[in-house]
Amino acid sequence: MMDHKFYQFWSDVVAQAVSGQIRPNEFTDWMRLGGDCPEQLMAMFKKYYGLEHHSTDNPLDSELYKSAMANFKKSMTDFYSMLDVVPKKDYLELEKKYLALQRKTEDLEAVILQLKLLFKTHPPNVEEGIAPLNQMLKTQNEHFLKMMDSLAGFYGISAEKKDEPEEK
Repeated sequence: MMDHKFYQFWSDVVAQAVSGQIRPNEFTDWMRLGGDCPEQLMAMFKKYYGLEHHSTDNPLDSELYKSAMANFKKSMTDFYSMLDVVPKKDYLELEKKYLALQRKTEDLEAVILQLKLLFKTHPPNVEEGIAPLNQMLKTQNEHFLKMMDSLAGFYGISAEKKDEPEEK
């Protein structure tokens, strides 16, 4: 949940931007670059975050200012998230990943096209590809038949008896 200080500050910034007292880019520059901002923005920030009576000459170095700025930036991020606004850093990171995936997809599509053209110009020889498999099956069949003959001999069953019709 965001703090009320953020809402008050934000509504004043928008009101002053609408009335022309500050330029909208002054606020965005301040948020992006940090520190350097028009005096009226700094005065509003100090007012709403309780830093207006701060005794340090340089509020940028004070821990209180850093803490207030961190809270403000967190509230700003939460506010943008509620509006479904993506931070520029996240957007640029996703764009970089998207472009990399797009290049990879284009490369893979080119490879697929080359393979399709290769198969159209030089169709694969199915018989040549299946020949080793057929040879292996033939060899296994021969070994199986030899093993069965060996087992038949062991049990005293001959192949000739098997071929003769049974008498009833």
